[in-house]
Formats: sequence, structure tokens, C-alpha cells
Amino acid sequence: MPKERRKRGRREEKKRKREDEENEPLAKRPKSAEDDEDDHDQQAFGDDYVPHAGPSETPFYGMLDEEEQEYFKRADNMLELNQFHDTEERALFLANVYKEASGKELKIANSQSSSRLMERLILLSTADQLKALFRKFSGHFIHLVQHRFASHCCETLFVQAAPLVSQDMIALSKDSSNDQAKETPSVEQLFLGTAGELKGNLGFLMVDRFASHTLRVLLLVFSGRPLLDQHTTNLLQSKKKENIAFASKAILETGASGQSRTVPESFRAALDETVQGIVGGLDTTNLRALASHPVANPLLQLILDLELSHFGKSKAKDPESLFKRLLPDDPSEEGNDSASFFNGMLYDPIGSRLLEAIVTNSPGKTFKVFYRSLFRDRLTNLAKNETASYVLVKALERLNKEDLEESLQQLCPMVQLLLERSRTSVITCLVDRCRVRDVDNTTLYEALDPTQGKEAAETLKKLLRLHPADDTEISQKHEGKRNANNAHASLLAQSILEASPPLQNLVTEGILAMDEPTLLHTAKDRSATHVLQKFLTCTSVPALSRRAAMHKITNIATNLASHAVASHVLDAFWQGSDPESSEMKPFVRERLAETLLHNEQTLRDSVSGRALLSAVQDLLVPYIRAADEDATVKDTGHGLSTEGGAPRTALVEQHKPQKLYQLLDPQIPESGVGQEGFLQLAQKVLQYSVNTWDQGFFSKLYASTDAPGVASDLILSVLNTNVHVYDASPALTIIEKATSRALASLFGLTGPHAGGISVQGGSASNTTSIVIARNTLFPDTKKEGSNRPFILFTSAHGHYSIEKTAQMLGFGSSAVWSVPVDSSGRMDPSALESLIAKARDEERVPFYVNATAGTTVLGSYDPIRPISKICRENKLWLHIDASWGGPAIFSPNRAETRLDGTHLADSIAINPHKMMGVPVTCSFLLGADLRQFHRANTLPASYLFHSADDDGGDADVVGEGRRPKEKQPSEIYDLADLTLQCGRRGDALKLYLSWAYHGTLGYREQIENAFSTAAYFSDLVAKTPDLFLVGENPPPCLQMCFFYAKGGELKEKGEENTKVTKGITQALVRRGFLVDYATLEEGKGAFLRVVVNRGTRRGTVDGLVSAVLRLGEKVW
Repeated sequence: MPKERRKRGRREEKKRKREDEENEPLAKRPKSAEDDEDDHDQQAFGDDYVPHAGPSETPFYGMLDEEEQEYFKRADNMLELNQFHDTEERALFLANVYKEASGKELKIANSQSSSRLMERLILLSTADQLKALFRKFSGHFIHLVQHRFASHCCETLFVQAAPLVSQDMIALSKDSSNDQAKETPSVEQLFLGTAGELKGNLGFLMVDRFASHTLRVLLLVFSGRPLLDQHTTNLLQSKKKENIAFASKAILETGASGQSRTVPESFRAALDETVQGIVGGLDTTNLRALASHPVANPLLQLILDLELSHFGKSKAKDPESLFKRLLPDDPSEEGNDSASFFNGMLYDPIGSRLLEAIVTNSPGKTFKVFYRSLFRDRLTNLAKNETASYVLVKALERLNKEDLEESLQQLCPMVQLLLERSRTSVITCLVDRCRVRDVDNTTLYEALDPTQGKEAAETLKKLLRLHPADDTEISQKHEGKRNANNAHASLLAQSILEASPPLQNLVTEGILAMDEPTLLHTAKDRSATHVLQKFLTCTSVPALSRRAAMHKITNIATNLASHAVASHVLDAFWQGSDPESSEMKPFVRERLAETLLHNEQTLRDSVSGRALLSAVQDLLVPYIRAADEDATVKDTGHGLSTEGGAPRTALVEQHKPQKLYQLLDPQIPESGVGQEGFLQLAQKVLQYSVNTWDQGFFSKLYASTDAPGVASDLILSVLNTNVHVYDASPALTIIEKATSRALASLFGLTGPHAGGISVQGGSASNTTSIVIARNTLFPDTKKEGSNRPFILFTSAHGHYSIEKTAQMLGFGSSAVWSVPVDSSGRMDPSALESLIAKARDEERVPFYVNATAGTTVLGSYDPIRPISKICRENKLWLHIDASWGGPAIFSPNRAETRLDGTHLADSIAINPHKMMGVPVTCSFLLGADLRQFHRANTLPASYLFHSADDDGGDADVVGEGRRPKEKQPSEIYDLADLTLQCGRRGDALKLYLSWAYHGTLGYREQIENAFSTAAYFSDLVAKTPDLFLVGENPPPCLQMCFFYAKGGELKEKGEENTKVTKGITQALVRRGFLVDYATLEEGKGAFLRVVVNRGTRRGTVDGLVSAVLRLGEKVW
């Protein structure tokens, strides 16, 4: 059968569910809070009551599509972060958002995901933009104000537009001939039009849980009352309010915050008409029922307030006023309806709030009648009731001195009972009114402290409801209620501090009687700490008392400063001890400063430091998570776009250097920026950095690290030590020796003195190896230097660091001879042998051969065994630069064909921060005999190195044997004596902890997976007709090199191929892929070079190839 045609969506589904529930027996239907609000009027007034007919069916304004929702969501995030370079940039961005939102304003206001953006746009809009938006909303307010999300947009619009009415009035008075202003509706006319639009439905809207809030704002706008003072803000609060600040900078700048506004006469008429529209058609019975309505009650409070303050106290006598219709009889006459209503509302949680408004705003003579007939004879009963006590407080605030003294006599005997029941608001009111009315507070003091100061500390602890520090059961079981009660107790104690003696002594003597542990506990309590702060800064407290307390506080200053809550007590101490504004002596501050300075290191490690680390973590986790989320769509060939100042993905927001310099603005401030500034700078660094955690990062020979890597790097930063001598870093020294020895053994360097050292990078490894080779083979050069024409050999595809080192050591670039390679990029051993012979024929001195295990471009591995044979025959030092390809040693299958013969090397460089994902930098120089490292690099520095004090023996020498015998330590623990560095970070710890976490088998699996992914990639390229593979298939390492070549044919000119490659490379960035390019053969041009890593997914590879093909088609 065909299904019934129904509207779709969550709201319609909820509506149908509620309709179904209404057809069931009433007892079976559990009522929600929203049901209570919606049905309250029917329960209170009866089945036949309808305040006013509601508006017609709400129109459907349409829905934003997914792309629009995504755009507006990102725009909202950008505006919330507010990280624009200047106001001009933000204004430009706002203009673009407004342009995109044009014609969609009503959709956005009604959208759950985008209404926040509309509120934020309103808060940041110019006057012209606000007026234009107001006009867009006009004609739709009757529906918008009832919508859960659009109603908040209306409220924000009314608040922001209110100051413009006064501005328009001033502008019109100055230039009455402005015809253009007269052509378009003024803000005044727009507001009046809104009132006219809502007219006829106001009775219905007053009980609508969304529209009632908007009506309150509209009434305040018409009245000219301040929109953001404490009183009106309380009336405008909404539990349904989205997380958008009610007040904004724009409101404050336009003067709408705490001052009354000038409004036109038409607003006064509109206010009166709107009020009559809301309550005019309701009789006393219905109005009294609305008094306990959770939605209508706040609106009635506001109307009462406006009637008696805006229209004057005489309004209370007007039979048509709300005040008179609620209380048509004299409530002082016992038994009539008004008295019954008043007494009933006293104990109603909702209705009592309306009574508070009546008591606060009623004319003086009327209040006196209320007080004497309804309050005076039952003060104690009202004070004991939690709800009625709030109405009583409003009454006490209006008492004259005589009546206040009389109320004290009634209430003081029950003060202890009120404290036990946490009814402190009544006591606080009595304290404040005694001070204002200059009433003697002795009776109140005696009631609050029955011991009369004999147990001052205990009395104050009881008053503040301080519990033992280990009292976790209470705090967990009733934490919310306990916190509220404690807060009220704290407010009471602070009011007492403002009072005169003897009442003030209750708190001052209690604080002075506390011992230091109790003071510390009080300072750490979130509520009680405010009492201490008030005590230290309150000028009505004698200076002698404050100075005595400051002496105790100084003794516990370090503990206070190390606690997030208690540290504010020291802020108050500093403020209250200012010699210029108080009676304090300068030495009070000086003593505190000395104490804190003495414990500076403890304070550096305090909670504030931990809070900074926690805040940084909150930045880093989303940064890494963004890469994870991006990975889910990489197979499509396009990463997730995010908002930024340029085309941006999770991978990078790319800018030219000059622009990035402006965006970062890396200024060094004269005064520190603190935690907030630090986090802003950190956020900028993350925003404009390449996210190597992203799957699209294919550019370099390294990628992201992992959790153990991050943790190990953090540990190193915390240790913050130098691994140069054993005494300074014993644990890290042992770990470096053990880790490097384990690494060396994988390569077959297993002799008794084999091992290694950590260095700053692969280039540093190569440089150090050359120094060791020269000083070992030619020992005299270490001291005397040499003019020998040294020659070093490396393959044509070897790393540039060999040539750079030759320059550094004075050999010159020409001393590095490039050895030809075969078609696979591997060094040709026969060519090496010929070049060695040629060097000797030219009376040069060959001494060093660099074999590469994993070249930078093709990833080729030089044949080590034949090269080693040539080196032994010619007495040359054999170094293997395995910085990139060395970790293949973890995979026996890969190592067998790539790293055969590594045990024959004199030294090996390897960078675990590349293929193994250990945090940059982590590099090692491994050696067959570390005693050679020591002899080559050690220098007399007895103030630092002490390894020579150990017993030792001579070591064998590879070279000419011209070195005289000297004492050699058997083990070197001062590791800087083996290297060119003195400042050495403990980078070996990062490999040690990561290796321990993953295990050898874990790294084997990761390396195997990376090589398998590379083979998959290479095979995919080889099978794709429009891609031209460079190198072998499968590749020797993890790099894929290929051209985009339409139909598999390269362009004739190399520069044309380079242009295509660069165009693809640049366009890939906008899709979330970062790759590099390189050249090898002259004439062919540059090709794409892509490096996979241990975490690369095959889906990412598919997405990259797809993106290259699409972009290549465009740039070919």
C-alpha cells in the first residue's frame, strides 16, 4: 500500500510522536519539562481557556544545502576565533559572508547549525547592515519569534538596533533635509512595524516559551530602559539560549549597556499599546493563573516594573493596570481574594518572583500596608521557608529604621536555625540594612556568635561551612547544593566585614584566630577564599588586623601561589598592602616578595604551569585530529577544506613569505604576554605550519611521529639536560650507549668496542665520520693540520653534505669526486676503482668513500660488498650514509638485498627520525670501534671530561700507523668526547622509548608495510597510461618518481615537462597534498617525487593519483 504522505524531519517526527502519546490514556504519558510549559495554561485555567488565538501555520523558509551549511559553519568558527589581522580584514570577511547570505537570511535564522552565525553577524554588523537585516526580517517576525533558533536572532537584532533609534533622532535633528534617509524606513519605523505585526497575537505569544523572551526585549526597547544592567539581564535570561554572548562590544560602543536611551514619543505609545495587547483582554482570574506560569511570569514581572517605574507610581491606582487587576481588593483585609492570592504566591516557586516585583515596585504607602498586614507578624515563619524568604528579603530592604529594629528583635532568636538551614540570604539582608540604616548590630552579633569570641576560629569555620579537606563524600554526594550554600555563606561573611563592630569582629577575629593550615584550607576553598580576599582589601577592617593576618599569609605564600584558587588571596594581599593607598608599611610587601623569590623554582612548576601545558594540549589534540578526519576523504583526491586566510586544508594554509610575515607578526614584546598571549601565538604557529600528521604530506623523507614519540620528546624537555658528561646525565648516557650499541648490532657491528653516538642530523653524521676518518688514518692532521690533497668519493646521486663538509674542513669542493652510477642509480664499483687509481696517479691522497643506502631522489642502495673490498685493498675508510634507507635493516627480507655487507663498514649514519617516525631530530653515527671516535675527537678539557682517569688499553689503527701509543679508556661515558659537539640533547631517549614501545617486530611490520605501499604505488603509476615512471618497479625504497605525460609520451622540451610538474605540484596543495619534484637527466625536466611513509594508506595513494590525473589534464 502507498504510505501516508507526511512531512519529514525531526520536528515533525517529534510532533507525530506527541500526537500519538496524546491519544493514549493520560496516566501513561510521562510529562517533560517542555510539556509542562506548553500545557501549564490549560491546567491552570481549565479546558475552555485560550489567551488569544495563535498565528497561522508557520511558513517553511527552506533549508540550506550541505555545502551552504558547511560554509556558514566555518564562517561562524572564523568569527568566533576572531584571529583577523586587523579590523579591515574582518570587515572584508563580514562583507563576503553577508554577500553569501543574501537572500538566505530567513533560512539561516531558522537553521540549527547556522543561526549562531546570524547572531554573530548581527553583533558585528554596521548600522547600515543592521537596518538592511531588520528590513529582511520585517513581515516575518510573528513566525520568527516563536522559533527556537530564530527567536534568539530576533532578540539580538532588537538589542543591537535599539541604540540606532537614538542615533537616527540626533541625525535627523541635525539634517532634516536628508531625503535619502526619509525614503527608507527608519529604525523607529521598523520597530513600530514589528509591534504592529505582533499585534493581535500578543496574548498567545506571552506563553510561548521562545516568543516571550523576545517580547521582553521589545518592551525594554520601547521603554528606553538600559538593556544590559543586572536587573534587566535577569529578566531576559533564557534556559534555551544558545551559547552566544548577550552583550557584545558593539552594544557597549553604541551606549546601549548601562544607560537609559532617548526614545521617540511613538515608542511610549507603542509600549502602552503592547502592554495592553498582552494583558488587556485578561481578567483577574486569568492573570493570577499566569502569575505561576513559568513562561508568562517573567513577562508579568517586567510589565509590573515598567508600569510602576516608567508610567509612575500613580499607575498602581489605575483600575486597568496590571497591579490593580492582580490585587483589586485590599490585601490587608483578611479573607478576601487579594489576600488569599498574595499568601498563596508567597510559597509558590514561580509566583513568589512576581510578589518580589510587587513588593519592590509598589508605592510607599501601599508597601507599608502590605508589610504591617502580611509580613510583620510572621517574619520568623517566612524566614524559615526557602521560597518565601526571598520575598521577605525584598520587604526588609524597604524597611525604615524603626521597623528594621523591630524585625531584628523577631529574627535574631532564630539566626542559628537559619544558618543550619542555609537561609543566609535573610541574615545577609539584615547585616546590610543595619549598616545602611545605621542600626546597632550588637543583637545580631550575639545571635551569630553565642560564644562571644571565645571560639572565634571555629565559629567562622561553621559560618563558612568549611569541611575537612578529605571530606570527599559530602562534596561528591551533594556538590551542587553544597556549593550554592557555601557561596551564600561567603556572601554573608563578606557583608559582615563591611559592617561596624562588634559584628565585624565575628569575621576579623575568626581569621586572626586561624592557624596556618586552616588559613591555607580556607584560601583553597572556592567560596571561603573570597572572604579572605575581602578581608585583606576592605578598608573598614582595621589596618592592624590586616597586617597581623598578612604575617601568617606570608608564611604560607608559596603554597598559596601554587594553587589556582588560593593564589588570588596573594593578589588581594598585594592590593591591600599598597603603602600609597593604605596604612601598610612597605616592608609588608617586601617580605612577601622575598618569600616568593626564595621559592621561585617551586612556583615555576606550579599549577599555573600545568594549566599552560593543559591548554597547549587542548590546541594540539584538535590539530592532530584534523589530520585523522582529513584521512577519511583522501581517497577522493581532495582533502577537507577549512576556513583560512588562503585556500586551506588540514595539511597547510599556504602563503608567500612576505604575507606570512605579516600574518605571524613575530614581534618580541617588552613585557611578557602571559598564558593567554602564549596560546594565541601557539595557535598561529599551528595554523600556518605544515601538518605532517596529514596523510597528504608526501614531500620529504620524514613524516609525523606518534604518541610515544611525542611523549619521549616531552620527557626530554622536562629533563632539560645536556648529555655531554656522565655526571650531568647518567641515565641518558647509559641509554644512549645501550641504544646505539643495539642499533649497531643490527648492521653487524658487534665487536667489543662497537656502538655509536647521537648527532644533530644526517649531515652531522657524515661530517663527523670524515673527521674521524682523517684523524684516524692520518693522526698528525688532528694537531698539525695538513696540506695533503685529500680526495673523497661519493656517488653521483649522493647527498650534498659530503661536498659541504669538504668545504668546512678546508679540502674544497673539488676534493669530492663523484662516482658514476648505473641505470638504477647505484654506485659503479669499477668506476670507483678507476677513480682511486687516477687520484693516486695524480699524487692525490684518497682516504674516504661514502656509499649511500637510500639516495635522496630514487632511493637507490649502493653495492656495499664490492665497494668494501676496494676500500680494504686501498686502505680507505668506508662510510655508509644510511640516513634514509638504513631502517630497512629491521626487515630481513628488505635488508638482504639492500644492506648486505654493512658489517664491513667503518662507520654508518642512520636517521630514525625519517623512516621510523621518531621525532626530529634523531640521528646516529655508528662505528665498528668507538675508541677511534674518541682518539679522533678528544681534546684535553680536564674541567669537563674525566674518562681518561679510567683504565684502558691501546686500540688498533686502520691507517698508516704513525700515531704514538697512548693510554686509551676501555669505556667512554663522557659522550661529548666522542663528537664535535659539547651541547648534546639526549635524542637517543626518543629512539629508546619508541623502540621499547613498538618492539623490533613492531618496527619490522611498519617498515614492511611502507615498502609494500611503495610497491603498490609504483605498480599503479606503471599501469596508468598518462603517467611515466622514473626508476625501477618496485622501487628500491619509499620514493616514487614519475612524470605526468599525456598518453605516456613526454614533451620534447624539458622545460615544458618542468612547467607541467610544477603546475601539478602547486595545485595539489589546494587539494591537501604536498609533494616535491626533482631532476636527474638533463633535457627531460623535473618530475614528481612522492615519498610514502609507514602510515600511508593505499586509499591516499589512489586519491593522489586521481588528483594528479585531473590536474595534469588541466595544465598539459
